[in-house]
Amino acid sequence: MKLSQPATEFDELIDSLEGIVTGGLSMQDVARTVEGLSSDMSFVIDHPVPDGPIVLVVNAQGVVNSQNVVATQRLGLHPGSNIAEIIETPDAARLFLARKDFTGDPVPVVVATLDGDTVLLLGVNHEDGGLIILHEVRRGLDDRVQQQLTETIGLSAGEKRVYFRLVEGKTADVIASELDRTTGTVRQQIKSILAKAGVRSQVQLVSLAYALSLIAGRTAASQPNITRHAPGPKVRINAAGEVGIHRIGLPGAIPVLLFHGALFGIAALPVVHSAAHALGLDIIALERPGYGHTPMPKDGDNVGYATAHAVETLDALGISKVVVVAHDVGTRFAAHFALNRPDITAAVIAAPATPPMQSWAQTAEMPTRHRVNAWAAQTMPGLMDQIVMMGLSQVARKGADLIPQFVFGDCAFDRTVMSHPDRAIALQEVFSLVWQQRGAGFRSDMFITNENWHDELAKITVPFIALHGAKSQTVSQKAVVAMTRLLPNGYFRLIEDAGHSLPLTHSSLILRHALAAGMRAGLGGAEHGIV
Repeated sequence: MKLSQPATEFDELIDSLEGIVTGGLSMQDVARTVEGLSSDMSFVIDHPVPDGPIVLVVNAQGVVNSQNVVATQRLGLHPGSNIAEIIETPDAARLFLARKDFTGDPVPVVVATLDGDTVLLLGVNHEDGGLIILHEVRRGLDDRVQQQLTETIGLSAGEKRVYFRLVEGKTADVIASELDRTTGTVRQQIKSILAKAGVRSQVQLVSLAYALSLIAGRTAASQPNITRHAPGPKVRINAAGEVGIHRIGLPGAIPVLLFHGALFGIAALPVVHSAAHALGLDIIALERPGYGHTPMPKDGDNVGYATAHAVETLDALGISKVVVVAHDVGTRFAAHFALNRPDITAAVIAAPATPPMQSWAQTAEMPTRHRVNAWAAQTMPGLMDQIVMMGLSQVARKGADLIPQFVFGDCAFDRTVMSHPDRAIALQEVFSLVWQQRGAGFRSDMFITNENWHDELAKITVPFIALHGAKSQTVSQKAVVAMTRLLPNGYFRLIEDAGHSLPLTHSSLILRHALAAGMRAGLGGAEHGIV
């Protein structure tokens, strides 16, 4: 991995800021560094193409919303590009884009790569209504199932070699080259394979193979609880304006109000949906200002604006009391909600908790670059906003896979958690939520995180449980403990095997805390399936 010239400039800027933080440089030194920056300064890291599947998110018109690094480097698309540009034929592009109802079976499409090869993608409905996730299909095929299929339909040894290349999306010309055969011979074998499988095209063959793999995977899992996905966000018009609303779990069950964070999306992992159903929770998650469909308020009071939306939405749903769950910076929003509406707040579960920034000493245990971000947000907000925006722009251009490095570059545990292949879809959901308004909410959160609101803590009387991962480097454990001590009913819970990425690793644990709080408040009962 190497650094590009803009990345070197970015490092020089960060080094200058670090110099101020550690006492070795002056503001004049930083000013000279800023003056020498090129106009397209960014922190780009030139990644080799990872060995992983293509994943991208497009809207109903085929416009790219977000993608991973593999998609960026192999397909050459950028946010704003249209998937139709790389679909194999104009007719196939029109057919794919006409299939706007992706609520049923996956919809396949063959696309061209920059190196002249082709890959087959399957489109499925995204939890965020109106968006489609396209995933490279070959990574989803079960080798054992494919072997059984080739034997069941009676393929010869030669046809099997062609079959396995077909389901990787390869063309007849490519297969012929790889097997050292004529294209005519391969085409005849393809015709025979399709006939034996009872399908008419390569796309139908891959769809069949993929469907069999899904069935096998579900059967092997033998899970009593089926993952259920919400149909997507609804946009509600409140007195305060528009707000995007996600509802997850069982409507009418124990109500939970979720204030999402800046980093983890809204129930981005399927396990959250399964856990909500299994535990008997009705999760109402509002997109905070500047995220998704909820615009920024004109007066700049994101926290008050989010509270107003939450109160009006709950009232419209006929919900008189809720357990409030918050992720990272959502802690600030949950605290404001509980302070102003204790009558409808049963308890607050902050996981991970992000406390008010009371003093510079609070950053002592953070990695240097996180300290730099905190310092810049407090003393040079304009520059900090530019740095954050450049980072988000690079993620938009290079792929959502850069998010772990962008957010947790100096925090090995959380970076590893967020980079795990199982979280690839979560990264797409996170960035889709962030980038829909060009990072307006995320950028605002960088400043809200560094606000000092500790004077409010003593006035929050509801039970307030703060969960903190022992491996977290981005938030001071001492500061979280200090926050709970200022709360009249504050409780601290240390999770030993977790970091700041709690919502990704311990989502079920968080929801169990919400369930317990709801039961203590009398929100549970037989009508919710809880005895």
